[in-house]
Amino acid sequence: MPYVEESISTEGGARLYVRRKQTDTPLGEVILVHGFGEHSGRYAAISDHLVKHGFNVTSYDLRGHGQSDGLPGHIDRFKYYEDDLDRIVSSVRSGLDPRNLFIIGHSLGGLVTLRFLAMRGSSVTGAVLSAPLISVAVEVPAHKVMMARVGARLMPKLRLDNEIDPAHLSRDPEVGIAYAKDPLVNRLVSAKWFAEATKAMQEVVAWAGDIKTPLLVMHGTEDRLASVEATKSLFEAVGSSDKELVILPGFYHEIFNEPEKETVYERVSDWLEAHLRR
Repeated sequence: MPYVEESISTEGGARLYVRRKQTDTPLGEVILVHGFGEHSGRYAAISDHLVKHGFNVTSYDLRGHGQSDGLPGHIDRFKYYEDDLDRIVSSVRSGLDPRNLFIIGHSLGGLVTLRFLAMRGSSVTGAVLSAPLISVAVEVPAHKVMMARVGARLMPKLRLDNEIDPAHLSRDPEVGIAYAKDPLVNRLVSAKWFAEATKAMQEVVAWAGDIKTPLLVMHGTEDRLASVEATKSLFEAVGSSDKELVILPGFYHEIFNEPEKETVYERVSDWLEAHLRR
């Protein structure tokens, strides 16, 4: 399995850290977009599964995450995430025939993917969303929202603990333990990031009808980070005529890291194979 690590420069000069796993006779390309505070290295298992099923896999660290440039937990404009994804899509397509290209986005990566699809969805064959961040599972207290709004204007780079409990990621306790010990995991979030993400979540709900790309959306019922009810509502509003919603009873936030992850991987690869433009 050929494996490459490299960096790609964005239009603004920021460096994105990229991992590529390849197969000799690819059926298509997959781009993996991870969640907030984590990094692409946490997706090795599903990447290996997809390569075995004939897909080249490109994963990358979002700016301000993992080994990419940027202040951890901070973003000046949410649009930079979407522009960076566009740059990754272009890098995958560069020099290749028009092979099938899919995006898999988890949590924050799901939000970034949805916004990308609303504006540039014609460039991909389909997308898989894992627990997309449409709304947080627990309502943020009003005083914290106000503090974030004020802070975004006066102290945009002020960062506080993101309050993610590692035990809420998966029912497999080893996942939370590894997350807590991972030096590339960031536990801080800036006031500006909170304000930009809140606005982005509100906007993507309004844009849902513009999303025409085939979609597989998956979410666990016991997710305590991203709202499963918000995912259901957005799914109904999505304009695609080819869409599937899979609700996973008892699953926590990271469905790719649950004890039944192999079943989830198979569901994803089956969907990708069924949507190949042969």
